[in-house]
Amino acid sequence: MRGVGGGRSGTEPVHERDTGVFERMQDLKAERAFYDELFTRNPENEHITAGYDDLHRLALPAPPDGVVLDLGCGTGAHAVRLAQRGCRVVAADLTLPGVRAARTRFEREGLSGGFVVADAEHLPFRDRSIAVIWSSLLLHHFPKLDRLPDELARVTVDRVIAFEPNAQNLLTWFAFNVVNPLVGLSTTTRNQRALWPGPLRKVFERHGFGGSDVHYVHLAWRDDSSSMGFVRRVYDGISRLLPMRFRANKFLVVFEKRA
Repeated sequence: MRGVGGGRSGTEPVHERDTGVFERMQDLKAERAFYDELFTRNPENEHITAGYDDLHRLALPAPPDGVVLDLGCGTGAHAVRLAQRGCRVVAADLTLPGVRAARTRFEREGLSGGFVVADAEHLPFRDRSIAVIWSSLLLHHFPKLDRLPDELARVTVDRVIAFEPNAQNLLTWFAFNVVNPLVGLSTTTRNQRALWPGPLRKVFERHGFGGSDVHYVHLAWRDDSSSMGFVRRVYDGISRLLPMRFRANKFLVVFEKRA
């Protein structure tokens, strides 16, 4: 599947200025440099600490008839678990160290898979060659989310599964959408923002997808032993009586491809 043409679908880009979420182009150089260093230093890096199987059962209860592309695979945390569930997995990431780490994990577990270094906005796959795209903590790396949904629509047959930081959680919103653009966070790049499920669904609807119900999920980040982890635990205690959409620090949504 690597390097085979297909081209873009021809859909006009959508500029989501009315949502207040997507404002500028991604700094691709900063993304690559940050994660090259992180994944080289820690090839076992995982951004969440638990709950992988629950997410996979919720969004992908049975292996699809076709390839599952783990897009933005990082070091392969989701890819290896999806393969263990019987999925035919291709793991793709912007960084070579991430893809190498994912391949090492597959080899260690005796699993087979495909491994690709690729820019998510310019994927080296034919049109409609991927059954399902699993995108965990990927979309929020694109401040201007226009090209990416178009490219996902081009290569996907069935659906895109997105797992993202939830801007309806006040602490998540403040950290990603206020602190990060102003002074930066040591654990992220300046590209990253928390997302609102409603505007995100509208973006994907304009690119040929229909959205399923949003599932709100509260899972610890890998850095929860830090001072930020303490702040999160305090917020969790304070917000305990709020509806789940405000308590959860992440959400999961499935975008079904319309015919």
